[in-house]
Amino acid sequence: MDFASIAKAALEKRATLIAELRTVEADTVLSDAEKRERVERIDTDVRGLEVEARDAVERGEREAEVRSLASRAGGLVVPGTPEARQGERDEAAELRAVARGDVPGVDFDLRTATSGSAANAGNTFATTFVAQVIEAMRVRSEFFSKARTLTTASGETLEYPVKNGRPTASQVAENTAYSKSDGSWTKTNIGAYKYGVIVEATQEIVDDSQLDILGILAEDAGEAVADKVMADLLIGNGTGKPWGWITRSTGAVNAATLSGVTTDNLIDLQHSILKPYRRNAVFMTSDSAVQSLRKLKDANNNYIWQPSITAGAPDTILGTSIMTDPNVAIAGAGAKVLVYGDPSKYLIRQAKNLRVVRSDEYGYDRDVVAFKVTWRGSGDLFDLASVKALTVTA
Repeated sequence: MDFASIAKAALEKRATLIAELRTVEADTVLSDAEKRERVERIDTDVRGLEVEARDAVERGEREAEVRSLASRAGGLVVPGTPEARQGERDEAAELRAVARGDVPGVDFDLRTATSGSAANAGNTFATTFVAQVIEAMRVRSEFFSKARTLTTASGETLEYPVKNGRPTASQVAENTAYSKSDGSWTKTNIGAYKYGVIVEATQEIVDDSQLDILGILAEDAGEAVADKVMADLLIGNGTGKPWGWITRSTGAVNAATLSGVTTDNLIDLQHSILKPYRRNAVFMTSDSAVQSLRKLKDANNNYIWQPSITAGAPDTILGTSIMTDPNVAIAGAGAKVLVYGDPSKYLIRQAKNLRVVRSDEYGYDRDVVAFKVTWRGSGDLFDLASVKALTVTA
């Protein structure tokens, strides 16, 4: 039964009666007795329609709750049992199985974990444990979501092409051979380095706390892993760790100090990369540099920094998004204090998926539940012309 349609129809009739009631009250021809009789009759009908609409809404809500309960009941099946739904992965049920200790651990894809829906434990926690870990990693640095991600089934070293020069064309006369220009390519080896952390909670806290303890642990774990991973993806030197996006950038503009950066410096930095790269390019600097950059003005004495007026949207400078990250240097001769480029030209390689494992044995003597979060991967820039840096001399 369509309870929504029933409620809507009753409310529409009620609105018509309310309009009729106002007409009766404004009628100067009717006597007071006639008005009173009609108003009472209409008012009775109005109350009846209100009851009908309220009943339909409440019945509809109960039906929705029953459907939700049925969905949640379906998720109680332990993965791998014959009753598990065929052709559909129930990540929520897998997480519950890990939390109960029924299975030792489970892998999740960083790209597919969702939150806030009944199909993914939305009725159990605000977000699932793994989704909160992933969200913490993404929130910790916007770069993680803007770079290109490649997921591989194993962690063997990959050879990946790197473009460090562009082919050139020339005018060709009639019946004349074309000149050859292959550009310039090298290759990089992208491995898979392991990052991880163990977070703990006593069994009593897990069982008894009114707080979302698993959510708190997930956020802590995600931030801890993200801090280390993002540091290497941005400033790693390629020795036992990834090549960082900032490390791979080449200096294009110089300034004496961070506080001495000018609007002209930023314009020069923007135009140090080709226009195709500027379509997706962003600025990245440290939070310490923001104070200086926000004071910069254009030739008309207008601030070039434009704060976002939309929640979740980045601030802009010279019409370009600007990201901050604590790994960007703020001083030192040759320090890259501001970079500008297209993050999608950086490849983040992750081996398999984020892995979450629960252990009751790790802290058995203390009755502690431990969750181990592991991420394996690396990264490198595969187009060296796509990002440039502003460096300081002191």
